[in-house]
Amino acid sequence: MAGDVRVEQLQPQLASSGIDVAVIRVPENVLFVTGHFVQIAGAGFVVVPAEGRATLLVPEYEAPEAAEVWDGELETFPVIRNDRPSALEVVRERLEALAARHRNGGTVGYEGSSETLAPPAQAGEVNAVARPTQRLIEEAFGGAELTDVTELLEATKAVKTTRELEKLEIANEVAGFGMHAFKEASRAGRTEVEISAAVESAITVEGHGYRGARVVRGYATIYSGPDLQHGWQYFRSRPRRVEPDELVMLELGTLVDGYWADHTRTVVAGRASSAQRAAYEAVREAAAAALAAAVPGATGGDVDAASRATCASAGFEQFPHHTGHGVGFRLHESRPQLVPGSTHELRENMVIVAEPGVYRAELDGGIRYEDAAVVRPGGAQMLGGTDYDLD
Repeated sequence: MAGDVRVEQLQPQLASSGIDVAVIRVPENVLFVTGHFVQIAGAGFVVVPAEGRATLLVPEYEAPEAAEVWDGELETFPVIRNDRPSALEVVRERLEALAARHRNGGTVGYEGSSETLAPPAQAGEVNAVARPTQRLIEEAFGGAELTDVTELLEATKAVKTTRELEKLEIANEVAGFGMHAFKEASRAGRTEVEISAAVESAITVEGHGYRGARVVRGYATIYSGPDLQHGWQYFRSRPRRVEPDELVMLELGTLVDGYWADHTRTVVAGRASSAQRAAYEAVREAAAAALAAAVPGATGGDVDAASRATCASAGFEQFPHHTGHGVGFRLHESRPQLVPGSTHELRENMVIVAEPGVYRAELDGGIRYEDAAVVRPGGAQMLGGTDYDLD
């Protein structure tokens, strides 16, 4: 089952940190520990003691799906019902019972620093672990001392298990549906928002059911034309119409059952100039250099330097943003950061993206290229991808 390995990894770390039990509620962390992707943010807890069996608490209607991936203790509570005790009352009772079973001392771990959050299956709202959750834990555990376990969770989930890598492979393959739709839709006369909608539609229609995928979302942003010389900044799709032979850039996040892929593609709505082709090749080579340098023991700074040196050797100014970052349980994981001077050490089975870019007025815009890969001894191995060119 999905959660066995992760619970076994976490328990000795909790014990060595003097933590009796951790109460985890952030959806991406519940997924990380149990393999279950909760439907509503905050409506799911996993309680991991330093010793003994962990317990997953979910709404009643999620129990059958949770049982498919979770082999630990499973308890439920009512949600969206007025004919039973409130969810909060039942959750407090469940936590009090677990406190009596697991707590030997007085230290309880919680997610005190999770400010960047991935959405649950119902992506319209994302709930943070703030003072109400802290108060709930304190009351259920009898005024226990709380300690932040965010760093412990972030460090552990940066290295992916075999099952998680399989899920991320699926997410990257589903992203491919959107990237191919982008290539086809990037025609002169189309608006940026029309192209964005085509990408997201392809991901939704072709992704659901693909290799068993249940919850699929595409988050596409399109930008085009001379404004792409500033395309290293965050941008929003506009009703602007693409002109013949203009550069068009896709920034794409893809969510499949809680696992994330991150990609960027750039194409020309017509024929590319020789300068644009040269920049495109430089960017592709810089991405390849980053992945080749991403071996266990290398630092994020090493990978960043390899990519920038390759770009500079082709005669292009180094891009102003990061070379890449970790990805998996959310679109931008906290580690490893592939930036100048980063001391984050890469480990086998980390998943990273490399996204070098060139942005110049002489190109009539900018070009970026981004793919995800798994850190291996011989260099990072790609997850998914595409085989088309700039035109």
